Amino acid sequence: MEIQQQVLQIKAPKPKRRVKIDENCDPLSKSAAFLRASKVQASLPPELPSFVKPMSPSHVSASFCLGLPKKFCDAHMPKQDETIVLVDEDGKEFNTKFLVEKTGLSSGWRAFSIGHKLREGDALVFQLIDSWKFKVYIVRVHSLNATVTVSRNQIEFGLRNSEIAEDMDIDSHQQNVQDKALVVLDQSGDGYADSDVLDGLRFSQSVLDFNDIQNIDDFSIVVDDLVVDSEIPKHFRIKYYELCHSQKSYLHENLLKGFNVKLAVGIILETVTIADAIKACKVDIARDDLATWDKTLKAFEDLGMKVGFLRARLCKLVGLLFELNELLEAKKNEQVKAEEEMRRVREVIKNLDVEIESLELKGKNLELAFCTEANAPW
Repeated sequence: MEIQQQVLQIKAPKPKRRVKIDENCDPLSKSAAFLRASKVQASLPPELPSFVKPMSPSHVSASFCLGLPKKFCDAHMPKQDETIVLVDEDGKEFNTKFLVEKTGLSSGWRAFSIGHKLREGDALVFQLIDSWKFKVYIVRVHSLNATVTVSRNQIEFGLRNSEIAEDMDIDSHQQNVQDKALVVLDQSGDGYADSDVLDGLRFSQSVLDFNDIQNIDDFSIVVDDLVVDSEIPKHFRIKYYELCHSQKSYLHENLLKGFNVKLAVGIILETVTIADAIKACKVDIARDDLATWDKTLKAFEDLGMKVGFLRARLCKLVGLLFELNELLEAKKNEQVKAEEEMRRVREVIKNLDVEIESLELKGKNLELAFCTEANAPW
């Protein structure tokens, strides 16, 4: 309700400045960067407050302003304008100005952004390590091993998206990630609030029962009472609808109440990506890739996603590969034994040829000796 009240109180949007958009920064890469940043945040000591901040155009060009989550500011930031120190991963410090009325950083942020070559889609983890001092961890949108790449035979995750499953300790960090990821939908109604965060997002009055959905035009993706269709590319939305339609239910409907919206969008995108990769895989795919997908889906399932049918398909594929590999290995062993037997037979034949040739020679000598003996004088 608090978020809803904030959204309802948002003033009419001011005309936006024209900023240069990174055309190469696709939503899937942004989601991968945010997932990695959330994983980094979950690994930090819980006693030190932190939050994740995805970079939008206004943060890295033009006005160079950085709005901070209002809830975080109310709980941990000074009540008057103050100098805030940002410490990068090399230990270098940057002084910035925190403006209480704007709940954001002004002077000094531009130097930090340019100095670290921040780009739209990068995700930053801010950890409050001392009074008015943040440790900043930067997750790059394009230099990750977290970029999702789909080929006909495999999918590589930047985490090599297996890191999502292996490193996300769902039981111990799930609530921590949600409590600390304060970037979503935190609006203050001023110029420093992220105008692009709520663009297209709206509260849902009701969720249509899936059995009442006739086609994709009736299909909306609602997470924690927010319609997130605008956050998902059209072709991903179509494929996600097909997956939901195959199961006659919203795959995400069991995600925990209050679940981080950006993280939920990333999970939906990854689910579609894995489903596509499963459809495209061939018999020569490495079993490690199948295991990686299953671990990732298992992590999503632990969070409430209905992906059991995808895991069941992977299980069947692994079973088929195991059966095929077992049979192939057995036949190869038979082939080795047969070749060994043939080698021994060839050796026996060779020895027999030598013996036969020797006996034939003896036969000729025997014929001569026999005739000599038969015609000898009495």
